[in-house]
Amino acid sequence: MPERKKIVFKIKVPTFNRKKIIRGLLLSLLLLVALALGGMFGAYLAIRENLPDVGELEQIKPKIISVVYSDDGQPAKEFAAERRIQIPYEKIPETLKQAIIATEDPRFFAHKGIDYRGIMRALKEDFFRIILGKTRLHGGSTITQQLARSLFLYPQQTIRRKLKEMFVAMEIERRYTKEKILELYCNQFYLGHGTWGVESAAQLYFGKSATELTLPEAALIAGIFRGPAIYSPYNNPKVTLNRRNHVLNRLAEEGFISRQQAEEFKKQPLEVLPLRRQTVEAGSYFYEEVRKYIERKYGDDVLYRGGLKIYTTLNLNYQKYAEEALDRGLRAQDKKNGWRKDKRNLLAEGKSDLEKIWLDDWDSLAPIPGKTEQAIVLEAGRTEAKVRLKNYTGLMTSKGIEWTKARYLNDLIKPGDVILVEVQSVDEATRTARVNLDQEPAVEGAFIAVDVATGQIKAMVGGYSFKRSQFNRATQALRQTGSAIKPIFYTAALEKGFTPASVIVDEPTNFVDKWTGNPWTPKNYDGEYHGAVTLRTGLEESRNVITAKLLDYISPQVGVEYCRKFGITSTIYPYLSLALGAFEVTLQELVSAFSVFPNKGLRARPYFIIKIEDKDGNILEENLPQTEEVLSPQIAYMMTYLLQGVVQRGTAASAASLNWPLGGKTGTTNKFTDAWFIGFSPSLCAGAWVGYDTKITLGNKQSGAVVALPIWRDFFARVIEDKKKEFLATQPATSSGEEAQTVTNPEAILIEDFEVPPNLVFVTIDRKTGLLASPVCKYPFQEVFLPGTEPNRYCSLQDHLRVLDYYAERKAREERE
Repeated sequence: MPERKKIVFKIKVPTFNRKKIIRGLLLSLLLLVALALGGMFGAYLAIRENLPDVGELEQIKPKIISVVYSDDGQPAKEFAAERRIQIPYEKIPETLKQAIIATEDPRFFAHKGIDYRGIMRALKEDFFRIILGKTRLHGGSTITQQLARSLFLYPQQTIRRKLKEMFVAMEIERRYTKEKILELYCNQFYLGHGTWGVESAAQLYFGKSATELTLPEAALIAGIFRGPAIYSPYNNPKVTLNRRNHVLNRLAEEGFISRQQAEEFKKQPLEVLPLRRQTVEAGSYFYEEVRKYIERKYGDDVLYRGGLKIYTTLNLNYQKYAEEALDRGLRAQDKKNGWRKDKRNLLAEGKSDLEKIWLDDWDSLAPIPGKTEQAIVLEAGRTEAKVRLKNYTGLMTSKGIEWTKARYLNDLIKPGDVILVEVQSVDEATRTARVNLDQEPAVEGAFIAVDVATGQIKAMVGGYSFKRSQFNRATQALRQTGSAIKPIFYTAALEKGFTPASVIVDEPTNFVDKWTGNPWTPKNYDGEYHGAVTLRTGLEESRNVITAKLLDYISPQVGVEYCRKFGITSTIYPYLSLALGAFEVTLQELVSAFSVFPNKGLRARPYFIIKIEDKDGNILEENLPQTEEVLSPQIAYMMTYLLQGVVQRGTAASAASLNWPLGGKTGTTNKFTDAWFIGFSPSLCAGAWVGYDTKITLGNKQSGAVVALPIWRDFFARVIEDKKKEFLATQPATSSGEEAQTVTNPEAILIEDFEVPPNLVFVTIDRKTGLLASPVCKYPFQEVFLPGTEPNRYCSLQDHLRVLDYYAERKAREERE
């Protein structure tokens, strides 16, 4: 076999020059770097071109919020589709700031918008998450990046969005301080169940402001930022508790609290308020008037999403005084009728675990001393009872239950009853409270206060509780006025030639109503007749026969015309019974009518909105005071002076103790179904009405002086106190040798008074006879007259005898008895 030849392949291996290799590598690297930089620069330009203007951050405000401002320009109420309340950086508690920073961005105050350490940590964690098949990755975003994404970008996880987020974050950091960025962060984010921002969340979950949060509460809110849908104390309480505890751990790791503190806090349960609970804010009836007006004129979309600024006439202090005065007055009136056995019983409803039930009315976690709260009866004995008051145990004794007309507590309440109690004191250490038995009044009421010069409504309360009834009894309820209407007819009498000293005989009188043809015999409230009395006395003592004679003289038709002059628009018929208020008006109408007297005869149209601006500051509407002349200044002052007498000596004499220039008139209707008092100072006119919606009696002798006047007096006492303090604050400090004027030394202070117009004269008369006072007169009095109408003779002993009980023998006899 022939030998095969081997085929040999020869490969020539080139020799490499080291310099050439290095040169080639460098060129390749430079090319790659250039390509990378070019690509990055191109991407930067592409992304940068569509970046938002961070300068707009200063103008960013939730567009859906419309803000209502009080008369001093302070935000008082918000209308919004979202529940969002802004809070400035200074009011955000340190514990909440620390909790957010420890959990979301520990190096917040060190980085410039991007935390590269955080990015590396996130990349490492995401690597393992990808291996485990998890789709949601950690982004390593700082607080600033999260803010940038929330305000300007979209939530989808893409490289392009991430790059934009980083650029925007760096720009935000360049323009704004860390404090401003953290403030925006705390106000911007959704925190579950319709709340936006930490203040709204604090109020929803804990019924308190963010400034009052405890550290565990702050930790809960900080934990919700990561995922409000997941970390809900209502929907996922266990998951949320773990999240809160994670925040506590992070606080300890970052050195904000000790490990021991964290472990102690982690033992505390989640104590959040029920999600669906009933809360009522101060000024609800006033704000409802604002809401109805805006919706009617501009639509609900503008109100809830238009970002309106609504400047109103509401005085927050006066509103508080009015609500508290009406509440006290209605409770006091209701107690006169004793205990009502109309209380809900939870055991009868099949709810046996009384320790776990949370009542809808409980809008905070702890009882407040001085406030009335709902409570659940746990035990009831003869002299002691135990109730559940939120998370506290209330202890009650039989002391002070005389108003119920029962001797023992177990005659009134039983386990399971939902009752009302007044909190006397709270012991936080034992979580107990001392309480007294109370009950929600069945009687209703209303109150309104108006600035006499401008017509601005300063306070409005439409009922005992807006939650119980949204019907506004200050503006909607038509009720008979009783004697409260009399000043309008006395005004007509003065303009028809009568004077305050004119004498009319108070005696049983039969009238024939010219309109209906029916006979009519009015009676006085006390069933008595006082003979010859002056016009002043007739008004001060509210003598019905005197007013009926005046209206009969001027004619009921003229009476109707005067009601119209004073701004009353309700339906009125020219009957003689008009003299006693036998027609229906609203409280607002009557208060507006009375404001004519202290305002020198001018009636200012009532209004409650000063100005409305859109979100861009454009004025949509602006209201200025609108006045019309009703009376001459002279007649207006004469009526004011007469109505001052009602307060000083007449049916409203209990208000004289306020030591202030005041005038007003009581009103009581037949069968005591309505009680009124309308009164004024030189600057403010206010009215109180009390009654039942179904027009049943308030009780025998429950007149305007007894029921409504105390509410008005309570309100004005606080208004006057404020005026004195404001006045004293403007006065220079007194020297050591001078007696300082204080609020408790009111006689030394005359801050405001009713201005006496020209063309009036004051003459000393006998107040009972209406004649010029002589040395034998017992009632000398400075009376006001139009020039030429004053009396022209002095009274004598014979004139005294014309006045029933001139020498007050009856009063002396009653005192002896």
